[in-house]
Amino acid sequence: MSIVTTAAAVPSRLLTLFATLADSESGELRARLEAWATPPSLASRGGSDDGESSSALFTTTLQEARRLGLVVEEEGRLRIGPDVPRKKAKGGDREVEFRSYIRDLLFSKERAEQAGQSGFALALAWFLSRDPREPLSFGQPPQDQLRADIGDLADATELTNLNRYQNFLYWARYLGFAAMVGDGTLRRVIPDPSRAIEEAIPQLFANEDAFDIDPFIVKLSTIFPVLEDGIARATIESAHRLPSSDADNLSLSTSLALLRLAERGTIIIESIADARARILNFGNETGRVSKVRRGKSK
Repeated sequence: MSIVTTAAAVPSRLLTLFATLADSESGELRARLEAWATPPSLASRGGSDDGESSSALFTTTLQEARRLGLVVEEEGRLRIGPDVPRKKAKGGDREVEFRSYIRDLLFSKERAEQAGQSGFALALAWFLSRDPREPLSFGQPPQDQLRADIGDLADATELTNLNRYQNFLYWARYLGFAAMVGDGTLRRVIPDPSRAIEEAIPQLFANEDAFDIDPFIVKLSTIFPVLEDGIARATIESAHRLPSSDADNLSLSTSLALLRLAERGTIIIESIADARARILNFGNETGRVSKVRRGKSK
């Protein structure tokens, strides 16, 4: 099981469970928390769009939280897991803590494997390799496209049916790698890592004000191995039926994300004559970037 295969394990439910327990030093009794989360009027009948009773939703959400290490249960009492960093004072921004912990786990190959989450990074690396000018449908399962793109590796992404695919998309958007537009049958999903990169700016430029492009990409891919030069992205590209013709070309999704951040002033991208450069790919146009500086907006 994983956040992709467990229908109830959407970001809002896991965040609510985490935030409820985060400020409690002694934790909460499971029975009390379950009673709070599953009112008697809903406990035995369908309580959500997932078609599960609210008690089942609580149980499956808790199981996934335990697999992720977010929560531990001891003698009927639930507490925040011992490996979850307690970075904020009581009453701090729990969503920042939560999202940071989930990102770190999902993008650590060893930790993701231990938690049963190794498929997510592969799925996200595939998603980010897609052309953002051709948004994916939210309502159509991607199996045929996955097979066409990466062959037998498709099963490793866990995107084997529509429900799993949609759960993945909720997480991709929540973690800052996707945008959704429209609604109903017209709802579309666009690969867009700009928010994730923007939130990583303090970590990227912790001790530096600027990087040449190759060290910048290396550091970015260390934080997010689903982007160019990262381990998960390399795995997808090695299986891709249509590999990139030039390794110096950044993907459209990464190129557009860097352009957006430059337009916001979050970063400054420079092209220096005769310096080593990567190619920003915008589809019909390209650009060069040889240095990336921290902008004034962050």
